[in-house]
Amino acid sequence: MKVTRDNNYYVISWENSEAPAGTVLYESFRPRKDETANKLTVIQNGENSFQAAIKSEKRTYFMLEKPNGERKTAAERILAVPGVFNFRDLGGYLNRSQKTVKWGMLYRSGSLAKLTKAGEEKLQELGIHWICDLRSEAEVQAAPTPVIKGIQNKNIPIGAAKNELKGQPKLELPSDHTVYEPLMGDSYKVFIHSTKDYFTIFNALLKPQGTPFLFHCTAGKDRTGILAALLLHLLDVPEETIFKDYEITNEFTEQILEEVGALANSFSAQEEKVALETFRPMAEARPSYLTIAFDEMKRTSGSVDLFLEKEVGITSEMKQKLQGLLLE
Repeated sequence: MKVTRDNNYYVISWENSEAPAGTVLYESFRPRKDETANKLTVIQNGENSFQAAIKSEKRTYFMLEKPNGERKTAAERILAVPGVFNFRDLGGYLNRSQKTVKWGMLYRSGSLAKLTKAGEEKLQELGIHWICDLRSEAEVQAAPTPVIKGIQNKNIPIGAAKNELKGQPKLELPSDHTVYEPLMGDSYKVFIHSTKDYFTIFNALLKPQGTPFLFHCTAGKDRTGILAALLLHLLDVPEETIFKDYEITNEFTEQILEEVGALANSFSAQEEKVALETFRPMAEARPSYLTIAFDEMKRTSGSVDLFLEKEVGITSEMKQKLQGLLLE
């Protein structure tokens, strides 16, 4: 089941097996069917899509309820949040036990530094309880996130982000674009070893008000992509699905290129700025980068599961609780 937009309509589509004849389609402002759900249509044989008028910009969820009572929920994965790019919901992914990641619980995005008032209101509407900023202190100081009423913002730097630039000499940036791809690979090897920080984040999810949860870095691609991958892996989502989620970021490559290029040049010692196109390897979500992170975990511990257990400290009880909280 998938939800997209076409002008002033939501387009809800599904596989025939998801909606046999007699299945009812509902819409709701909540991710689970309740008394507020609005019945849209009863599916007939062979139907596999429906258009619903967009009546409000409030987050809308759609539910298919089969004649036997089984339900499936879906919503737009990519959300429009004013002032933010690459804002996505990790809900709806199917795990190996055929359970589904709950919608409206885990969100990922790029920098919130340009968040508008309307964007703040959108985050409040989504019910987000806390934000985890994975950027370094230097990045945060260069582009601070505005205070958002009612939402806690924690800065938990990941990986090489701990190597602060404050008080250090400015950098000499290579103008050769071929330098940056291997640098990205090396960064991914470093990122996954922020094990204490990952444990802190996973543990916080299990606390009261631990979800809904939003995490981000500058581009919402690398540190954010690895945290998303680890979360989905803990929920037993297949690796193929994890990589597909990672690559959605490539829909925002040009915006990321602007963001990454501006940040890199702000730390540069050169008077002449390095051309944006030079940084393209840093702006793309290349599967090879995430593969390097997975391979590093396997090299370190033998498997991703063992890495999460031995290095991060995720016990079977903690994993079970996370799955109980985030799967349905």
